[in-house]
Amino acid sequence: NQRFIESMLKRLRCPVVSLLWKPPRAQIRTFADEKLQERMRMGLSAQYSHNNPERLQNIAKLRSVDRSVNLIRATARLKEFARTRQFEAGWAMFKSTKGADIALCNAALHLCAKAAWFDRAQSVWKQMPKDLRDVISFGTMINACATCKQPEHAEAVFIELSSSGLDFDIIPYNSMINAFGMSGLPDRALEYFHMIPSDVMHRASVPNKQVAYQSVMTALARVGDYARTRSLFVRMTSEGVPPNHTHFNALMTSCVQGNLADTAQAVFDMMPHYGLTPNVVNWTALLNCSRYNLPRCKQIMQEMERASVEPSSLTYLELAQAHVLAKDGPGARALISDVEAKGHYVDSQRLQRLTRQLQSLPS
Repeated sequence: NQRFIESMLKRLRCPVVSLLWKPPRAQIRTFADEKLQERMRMGLSAQYSHNNPERLQNIAKLRSVDRSVNLIRATARLKEFARTRQFEAGWAMFKSTKGADIALCNAALHLCAKAAWFDRAQSVWKQMPKDLRDVISFGTMINACATCKQPEHAEAVFIELSSSGLDFDIIPYNSMINAFGMSGLPDRALEYFHMIPSDVMHRASVPNKQVAYQSVMTALARVGDYARTRSLFVRMTSEGVPPNHTHFNALMTSCVQGNLADTAQAVFDMMPHYGLTPNVVNWTALLNCSRYNLPRCKQIMQEMERASVEPSSLTYLELAQAHVLAKDGPGARALISDVEAKGHYVDSQRLQRLTRQLQSLPS
């Protein structure tokens, strides 16, 4: 039957035969639906399909039986280059592919966003015909602007999307919140959060509601605004949106500038009440809030070990910072030497800064 033939064609990956036989578009959707139902019955893709309907709907708009095999393959390869961070190789392949369509350009924009290439993202954007840009195009370009800390350009793209006549969901709003948050403009991030229409927020999936709150809470947390970060957390939970690890991390991060170690500990202790077990990022945030109390930092490391949580390289960086702040040069040097020997560290500006600070401390 047709499903069997389609399955075999996919396994064989035979472009010639695929071009000779193409089921009608309606049948393709039916097959995709049946395949999805099969995977869900097996416990595969169920969470993604249920929790990310907006993204699935946007991706579905790109599916076309009219795309050439060359463009389909090029798009897949470009996504793989982005995933494996082979940015230059991916860019070279994109530039060498003739007749790039919207789907391939979207993948190129994603590559530029991951690589933080603003100029190249702009060149791809200008290459895309305005009347063919879709919601994914706008969202990915906004993400590229966010990564490159170009919030004004992100806003220009969002304004263009708003006037394009395209129907869009909460995802572009989340991208704009992130764009201003990453650029250190929390008030503008909060402004875009409040701009989300109530019906759009109501229709959004739970994960995308969580992302909206996470993005704006993180923007406020970066500038040490615990009061407003907590206010958003209270609003989120009162609206029935369950918090996850990132929301608690934002709450604790907002305590760092004010050295609110006790408040951070209280936030940390709340996590089990929401069914969450602190992960390494949460433990590291708690450690950072106690960085002026070296004995407490050492105690936190012991508690992590008892909880069977493996410290990350960032955890060790925070602990090293606590040693430096306590003017414990020998302890900091021993820690850095030990974790470097274990291969935890990669070259980083923060490690270099700590090393320079250590030079002024006694051996």
